[in-house]
Amino acid sequence: MQTIPFSEARAHLADALRDVEREQEPLLISRRGQAAAVLMSWAQYRQLAGSSSGFLARLTEWRKDHVQLEDEVGPFEGLRQGGEGRDFTW
Repeated sequence: MQTIPFSEARAHLADALRDVEREQEPLLISRRGQAAAVLMSWAQYRQLAGSSSGFLARLTEWRKDHVQLEDEVGPFEGLRQGGEGRDFTW
């Protein structure tokens, strides 16, 4: 990931934004030698943030990609092992 100082990013923001969109590579912006921010394309941000919100929506997305169930009854149906479970004592 390329790093540029804040003053350079401010002076050449249009060019930096064009580069980020073209190369699809985030740009690290530093201030006083320390990482301060990241400039990334909208496509990269959407991929990182995801398109849905909430646990159930994210679980449903994950299940579409990773779990093949024939009869879905509820959000967790079919994912749990069958049987009586494990012995447990306090």
